[in-house]
Amino acid sequence: MDIYRDEILDHARNPRNRGKIPSPTHQSRTPNPLCGDVIDLGIRLEGDPPRVSAVGFEANGCAISVASASMLTEKIKGKTKEELLRLPDKDVVAWFGGSLTPSRVECALLPLKALREALRED
Repeated sequence: MDIYRDEILDHARNPRNRGKIPSPTHQSRTPNPLCGDVIDLGIRLEGDPPRVSAVGFEANGCAISVASASMLTEKIKGKTKEELLRLPDKDVVAWFGGSLTPSRVECALLPLKALREALRED
């Protein structure tokens, strides 16, 4: 399976939730030192229990990291912090059909790393 299948290309070309959100409760700027990609992630948790009410990202990176950020931000809406912290790496990698090279796995996991760093602020 080609890593640039239609869904991945669509997320890379038309990223969902791209841009900054107003008043994030959690945010991070996370670089990938291997390739230079950078993800800026902002999330707002609200309610009882607090759930993701808004999420946005800005990316300076490859198609894989942008597509991964787009897919991740779609999937985390409405989730609690505890649910976010339990999201395993293998789930994110699976979005790409398991056909990523080791360096591309790092690109795919960069948004998840950014999420984890943002949530560590508490």
